Amino acid sequence: MRWLENTSLLSKNRIPRYLLGFGTGLAFVLLCEIVLVFSADPRSVDKASFLAGAVTTVPFLVGIAYAGYWLRSSALSTSRYPRIAGWCLGGLAAFLFINLVLIVTMPVESWTIAASWIRWAVAFGAGIGLLIGCLEGRAIERALTAERAALRTEHLEEQRDYLDYLNGILRHEVLNTATVINGYASQVLEEESTLDDCSREWLEIVIDHSEDMSTVIDDVRVLLQTRDGTPRLEPVNATRVLAAELRNLENERDGVEVVTSIPPDVFVLADDLLPRVFGNLLSNAVEHNDAVTPRITVTVEPGPDTVRFEIADNGSGIPESEIDSLFDRVESRGSTHGLGLYLVDQLVARYDGTVELAETGPDGSRFVIDLPVASLGRDDGSSDERPRVALASE
Repeated sequence: MRWLENTSLLSKNRIPRYLLGFGTGLAFVLLCEIVLVFSADPRSVDKASFLAGAVTTVPFLVGIAYAGYWLRSSALSTSRYPRIAGWCLGGLAAFLFINLVLIVTMPVESWTIAASWIRWAVAFGAGIGLLIGCLEGRAIERALTAERAALRTEHLEEQRDYLDYLNGILRHEVLNTATVINGYASQVLEEESTLDDCSREWLEIVIDHSEDMSTVIDDVRVLLQTRDGTPRLEPVNATRVLAAELRNLENERDGVEVVTSIPPDVFVLADDLLPRVFGNLLSNAVEHNDAVTPRITVTVEPGPDTVRFEIADNGSGIPESEIDSLFDRVESRGSTHGLGLYLVDQLVARYDGTVELAETGPDGSRFVIDLPVASLGRDDGSSDERPRVALASE
């Protein structure tokens, strides 16, 4: 069975070569015919009927030969080739039959006229049939492409609806449950003074895991949002976004030293998810920092086309085994970086920017983000309104 399939595919792939050879062969026949007719009777070449037949044959010969080349270079499926060849042979046979009947029923001046007539009928019939076959093949391919696109669109809509449904379950069922668990555990830990050390340790574990669950659910929500069609990017004040995220970091993490070099009002092309980029990188720099006094250094360098953001820490660096897959999607929560850096990579790509680990080692790590500069020039010159800015992470 496989041999038959390979043989069928091989024969289909030969069809363009056959067409090219057929067109070239007809051209050779026409050339030989002209030479023979001129040798037999030079005056016959000058006759209007012979000249008209020869001249009108040339475009069909060129078309047949070119069709062989076009089929090999076009995006037309090879499954269309046999039908195109069928149209070519069918047109040739039908037109040749009609003209043979005319030749028999109508007297011709000489055998040269009859031969020219037959040659013209073959070229004309094959050329017209080939043209119809190619047009039909392209029409079928376009129809199939449109049908596939419609099916893909329908499938994407179904997937989007299903993801929205899962997102709703995560946020309203799982997240609410995690919040309730966290609340009860925190309340018991604060109010019950009779708890022993073992019970307190278990309650702290419950609180930590419920907070991790909430973070993962929120990251999943953002990832789903990044897949929701084409993003609408607009000027966002990155200075304000960074300032808000740094305030959140200092409020949530005690003893963190923050050093910044951020010029005022730096605008980039982004959306309301930009805080998650800076928030995740800042949190990552603190969570995995084992220094006595964690220090975060944030530098912003505006350029003509992009704005460079550098976030450095004084931790012990990232293990070499994790560097190559640092921004990859993890299959489990066993990764020390979770969804955070993968989410950062997806969001930066959403903004047509880049993010990379510039350096890492015993003295710390440094991440570099380049985002497109937002043009604040007035398009219509009629408004002094400042662009909308994102103030804090969601």
